Amino acid sequence: MKHPFISHNKVRMHDTDMAGILYFPRIYRFAHDALEDFLEAEGYNFDYIFKKNNFVFVIAHSEANYIVPLHVGDQLEIQLSVESIGTSSFTFHYNIYRITPENKELAGNAKTVHVTLDTDRKKIPIPDKFKIHLKKYFLDEI
Repeated sequence: MKHPFISHNKVRMHDTDMAGILYFPRIYRFAHDALEDFLEAEGYNFDYIFKKNNFVFVIAHSEANYIVPLHVGDQLEIQLSVESIGTSSFTFHYNIYRITPENKELAGNAKTVHVTLDTDRKKIPIPDKFKIHLKKYFLDEI
């Protein structure tokens, strides 16, 4: 059975509004931080991607769902999985859990759809080498 990629984070003061509750766009920070952790774990740090790689990928679509409020200091586990792999695009799904000593509660989720581009910013098929990394986290059910 395949498992999602796991990343950890926490809600910081700058992530919240005046009431101390997560400011809504910050859910994307947690998703993007998990994406960066995934890329580094797979050997694709951003220096490599932007300076030594022959392709990039950009976000073409994103969406998020908020299930429970998050507050300053909440410990988070972000589970990144690959929802779909197409010819030139792929979709990441992120489940964001609030972790306490007693509980692991789904707090929200997000989805980002990415398109692969060459260095001239023209759409290209996902390179086979990168597709191998994506397939490791492709889950039959999300």
